[in-house]
Order: sequence, then C-alpha cells, then structure tokens
Amino acid sequence: MCYNDNMRKRNGDTLIEVTLAVGIFSLVAIAVVAVVNGSTSGAQTALETTLAREEIDTQAEVLRFIQSSYINSNTADDETIDRTNPKYKYRLLWERIKSIAKKPTDINAGDLTYQPEKCQDLYNIPEGSEGTNQIMREGAFVINPQKLGVSMSAANWIDEIIIPAVSNRDKFKAATTYPHIIYGSNADESLVDNTFGQGVYRAEGIYVIAVSGPQTVVVNDNGTALLEKTDPAYYDFYIRSCWYESGATNPTTISTLMRLYNPDVIKLYPQED
Repeated sequence: MCYNDNMRKRNGDTLIEVTLAVGIFSLVAIAVVAVVNGSTSGAQTALETTLAREEIDTQAEVLRFIQSSYINSNTADDETIDRTNPKYKYRLLWERIKSIAKKPTDINAGDLTYQPEKCQDLYNIPEGSEGTNQIMREGAFVINPQKLGVSMSAANWIDEIIIPAVSNRDKFKAATTYPHIIYGSNADESLVDNTFGQGVYRAEGIYVIAVSGPQTVVVNDNGTALLEKTDPAYYDFYIRSCWYESGATNPTTISTLMRLYNPDVIKLYPQED
C-alpha cells in the first residue's frame, strides 16, 4: 500500500515537472521565433531600402549624364537644331525634360513636402480632378537608361527614353514589393532579364518631378542688367519612392533633391574678343 502511494506521488511530481518543462520550452521557443522574425524583417527592410536607393541613384545619374552630355556637345549656342544630327541628341533630351518641368506656383506646397498617408493616394484619381492623379499633376516622369543608346532615326525615340506619367498613366503604379522600374514586356521579366535596350513596362513606387528655378539675368560689374532670358537658371529634381515594408501599415518614403544648372544660360554671357 505504501508502494502504491509512493508511486502516485512520484507520478504527480513527474506531471508537474513535465508541465513546467513544456511551459519553459514554449516561452523559450516563442522568444527565439520572435528574435528570428525580427532579424528576418530587419534584413528584408535593409535590402528593400538598399534597392530603393539604387533606383533613386540611377535616375539621378541619368539626369546628370544628359545634362553633362548636352554641355559637352557644345550645341547650346546654336540658334537652330538639326533634329537628325546625333550631336543634338542630348540637347533635345534636355529640352524635353524642360518642357515637363513645373513652375513652383503650379505645384502645391504640401506636395513638395512629400508625406503621403498612403502610397496608393499618389496614383488614385480623386473626384473632380479631371482624370488626373497627383503624380500626373506634378508632371512626374522616369528615364529609361537602357534606351539612351537608341538611334535618333527611330520613331518616337525621345518617348522611349523619357516616360511622362501624363501620357503613360498605366506605367506608373504603387509598389507591390519595393520601388523599382520593371523593364521588358511584362512583370515576369523584371529583374531576371537585364538585357539592355528594353522598354519600361512599369515604374512601381518611384518617379521624378522637375521644378524650374528663377529666370536668368546677366549683369555687368556695376550690377546693370545686360540681358534677361526666360529660361530658368536651374532645375530642381525631386526623385521619390514610396512603399510598404514587410508587415508595415505605414508607408516608407525615400526621396532626394538634386539641382542641375541649365546649360542654356551659357550663351547669355558676353564673348571676349
């Protein structure tokens, strides 16, 4: 009889120990899973941020390349443009960018602060907006670096390089993963096929807007205006991205502001004999 009582006591103690062990193991497992999930989420966020910055840097570098190539072509002083001559290629590209640029008075001050509550709000068309969304009203565009080598003899060659939202609304969408430009003929070709010369299938969560600066006035040593021109002295380029990190409910935004001076002001300065 004593033997059976001892057995029951030992069995009871064992069940309590097992219960405590399972409880401790569960707490440790939950903590480990939480740490692993946090590390994975952090790595995913870091990767998405890096890729988004690379896309922004690409757009910035292409803009600098077009401006510097225009300057080096020495065509700013020409009164006429031969639209079939390759040396005018970057002048024509710069003029297209200038034509897209907005005046500061044409853009709401709130839009320039760039703090969208939802990424999709940039692409939605609100009622009474005459069929335009925010990025269309801002004159948003992207540049296709893979098409910079396209021949000027090709039909609509400029339209293959500079893609404005106002005439290509379907190519501008909110990011499904992270901000990037998809090249090719469909979304499946996105990052797998990096063949040069492809068109833009879609720009997801990234775009550029250009805002013109003040008009240029050339003055002499005593401050008297010699010549005034309507061309702005510079253009500010806002390169923007918006997306949702893994599991996030609030949007992540990265943007940069780049100022490029207008090569057309070069011919305003008097030439020395």
